[in-house]
Amino acid sequence: MTDAWATVGPGTPWYLLVESQGHSAPQEAGFRRDALAQAEAGRPVLMFLVQDGVALALPGSDATLDDFQRAGGRLVADDFSLTQRGLDGRALRPSVRVTGMGEMAEWMLDPDVKVVWH
Repeated sequence: MTDAWATVGPGTPWYLLVESQGHSAPQEAGFRRDALAQAEAGRPVLMFLVQDGVALALPGSDATLDDFQRAGGRLVADDFSLTQRGLDGRALRPSVRVTGMGEMAEWMLDPDVKVVWH
């Protein structure tokens, strides 16, 4: 990862998981369970919440994401999506970082990243 917030050094593979879905269907929880499994295995994982997925940035919104964060997974929420849904300025889960698509694009171009978009 390319910023000071990240803990992964150059040459270390890491996962960027982009969650654009909220709670509308049961199969969507599978993506978050996969993220948790990667974090529990000690792999560096950053989940970027975008579009309807930003609702998951609210405290208490998803128990799997609670476990994901405890396992060392990082959560980031898209600022534009938060604003679009009237969630900007609301209290978010502990350690959620808010950023924009520009930084996300930089992460996607990192040669060490594996990107999965849901």
